[in-house]
Amino acid sequence: MDCSERHRHRCEVRQVLRWRFERGLQWVREWLDGGVIVNGRPTPSIEKVRGDAAAKRLRDDCREQWARGNRGARDDWR
Repeated sequence: MDCSERHRHRCEVRQVLRWRFERGLQWVREWLDGGVIVNGRPTPSIEKVRGDAAAKRLRDDCREQWARGNRGARDDWR
């Protein structure tokens, strides 16, 4: 992962953590799995959008960062 991809990934993880804090774990699971309604249409799963390896990395990093106390604050990475 180059610097720009790492930065994008960490920003995405922080956004998911903020959603978990604001909207709850169930909403985040639905967003990751596909099915959250946006503009009248269900979102696709993260695996479909990013591919299996990137989706696994996103899910794993979200779990790890949450366990370390990260709640999605800007530039927070633990």
